[in-house]
Amino acid sequence: MNGILSRKKRSFFTKHDIECTALLLPEIIGFFVFTIYPIIWAVQKAFYYYNGIQSRTTFVGLDNFKALFTTNGAYWSALGNSFLFTIGKLPFEIPIALILAIIVSKNYKGFKASRVILYLPTIISVAVVGLVFTNMFSYFGYINAVLMKLGIIKSGIDFFASKGSAMMVIIIASIWQTFGINTIYFLVALSNIPTEVYESAKLDGAGTLVTFFKITLPLISPVFATILLLAINGSLQTGDIILTLTNGAPGGQTEVVMTYLLKSMVPGFAQTNADIGFGCAVAMVNAVIFSLVALIYIRLSKKVVSYF
Repeated sequence: MNGILSRKKRSFFTKHDIECTALLLPEIIGFFVFTIYPIIWAVQKAFYYYNGIQSRTTFVGLDNFKALFTTNGAYWSALGNSFLFTIGKLPFEIPIALILAIIVSKNYKGFKASRVILYLPTIISVAVVGLVFTNMFSYFGYINAVLMKLGIIKSGIDFFASKGSAMMVIIIASIWQTFGINTIYFLVALSNIPTEVYESAKLDGAGTLVTFFKITLPLISPVFATILLLAINGSLQTGDIILTLTNGAPGGQTEVVMTYLLKSMVPGFAQTNADIGFGCAVAMVNAVIFSLVALIYIRLSKKVVSYF
């Protein structure tokens, strides 16, 4: 009798294991094929000169890394622009997303529809976003026309003629495109705060600012830290909006890491003969730098969250 029960038990768990494995298998295969294998391939090619032609592949050891750290100033300039873009964008994007999330989290009439509207820029094609903002900020565009009509400027401004103004346009366009997803994240965080907490604060006479800084912000601080980490990572790896707006202009001054990699190392996009091996070395250094940024942020954010 015990033998029959044990066989049935083994049969049940075997079937259960097969079902779980079948459900997980596509994700596992995809992870190894599209993530692990490309990483291993890139790490290997980082020590070679490789331009896509197997017969011309040459082992160069650490030469790619030496060239990157000694003679390639373009990469470090692009990396600096990536950090400049991130530092210029996030102090505006995150507060805007949080404030809008607080506003639309109220159950007023029409606010549910506004949540969909706020998310719409996120799903619009980057090419369309780039085209719209390029036309808006062009010399004969809408922004110049409005500023001249208001008497703020006497003649049109060429926003794409200098690094500062071009980077400003890129930051504005990127904020408009991505704030919606952060608003949704904040909405989810705010929905988990019990309404009783706000009711108690109101009975105690707490105002709007006191409620925000003493209740809302501390209670969403763990989620806030995660949202900010994702925003930092996403901003540092931004490249598509720059390609569609300025393509690195003027004179490569708005080039960031991702556009530099694409335009310098990827066959079909590179202006000259692409050295994929050197590009893999750049990608490895890039991954290390961004990982260090994430680790430093996680250390600092833990202290902030524990403070709240």
